[in-house]
Amino acid sequence: MSAVPLRGHKPPQVDPVIAHRANPQCWDSSSALLLEMRSPRIADTVPAFWDLMGTLRSSENGKHTALFWDLARVFWEIYVDCVMSRSHGLGRRHITSVHSLITD
Repeated sequence: MSAVPLRGHKPPQVDPVIAHRANPQCWDSSSALLLEMRSPRIADTVPAFWDLMGTLRSSENGKHTALFWDLARVFWEIYVDCVMSRSHGLGRRHITSVHSLITD
């Protein structure tokens, strides 16, 4: 059974702050890659990034919430790519399309 969203429906948002970290290596490398790709830089370390994500998530400011979900979406794209690549023995795939999502 596949989980394809119906036309006009958004897929569910997965909160990375509370999600299970199934692959800690991909989690850390995906977090670091997202930090490298962001301009201007939003944090200097992976732990600082996740502290910021927690702050954005708990903020009552709608712009903070929107930024949290934007970052979460891009993080999940990078993370799933890493996990899939490792589980299928493909190594690290080129992520130009994800980079364009960050910088646009």
